[in-house]
Amino acid sequence: MSGERPTRELVSRFAGIGLVRGEYVFRALGLYPTCSVAQEQLFAYLDELCLLSSGPVVYRTMEVTAAEANTLRGVEEVIHEDAHSLMGVRGVRRHRRHPASLSAELRVLREVHRRHPGLIVIAPFVSAVDEYVWFRERVRAEVGPDCRVGTMIETPAAVLEAGELVAAGARHVVVGTNDLGSLLAARPRVPGVSTELGPGLARALRHVREAGGADDFRMHVAGYLTPPLMEAARQAGAHGCVVHYSDLPRLLGEEYADLPYLDHLAEVKKRTRAAIAGLAGNNRAEGWREDVRVGRTGGARIGHVPVDRP
Repeated sequence: MSGERPTRELVSRFAGIGLVRGEYVFRALGLYPTCSVAQEQLFAYLDELCLLSSGPVVYRTMEVTAAEANTLRGVEEVIHEDAHSLMGVRGVRRHRRHPASLSAELRVLREVHRRHPGLIVIAPFVSAVDEYVWFRERVRAEVGPDCRVGTMIETPAAVLEAGELVAAGARHVVVGTNDLGSLLAARPRVPGVSTELGPGLARALRHVREAGGADDFRMHVAGYLTPPLMEAARQAGAHGCVVHYSDLPRLLGEEYADLPYLDHLAEVKKRTRAAIAGLAGNNRAEGWREDVRVGRTGGARIGHVPVDRP
């Protein structure tokens, strides 16, 4: 779920809500989590979903690239990164750099968890066990010691560390095949394209499942899925697949073709891309200057060099 409003009848067809991506609530509003309106809207949305679902509701804290975060009103730091956003300040990396925004989310989750104790909280874009442990302790301290804290597995490092992550308490993992497939294949992600069963992805799924030996371990597979990828998840022993609301007609049939909000995700992404392009245009207009630098050979080099910004 990414901000869509399902009916109770629709939710009843599924085993639960396998992933709520909170950043799309913030992106639709154009507000950072520290804004009170954003917190109010997030609470209302999660409370509604928890009331609709008789199964678990899994919430992943904000997962945005720096470029996406820069478009949100109230962002505490504007970060300019290279184009390849997979390698940037995102997920738990961003939470550790700016813990106040995570705390703003967790205050909301504390109230939701108080009303709906089955809520599961997931750490975004983890690459090392210490990142998960830091996140787990923040959630337990600010949401509640009995809150179940899982993790995304969407980097090759997290795949290799899967056993250690489970041992550290991550009994609910969501394998994010979009980023993981891209990183395993050393290829950039293409917007709007489903994740193919590329090199090593099926093996990575098996490795994560084998690492989860605990009785209460659950592994779900998420992303812009395809039937072959869903079959690979089944063969690997995954406990379930998390299908995007907007992908229901494509993956589960025409009976879902008339659902409301099928275009919601695409519209939010479109607005964010437009906002990023607008910021980039402003930076080019305001932040570039003629500069002269001395090269290693001692000769002068003239070119456009971006002014340093925080």
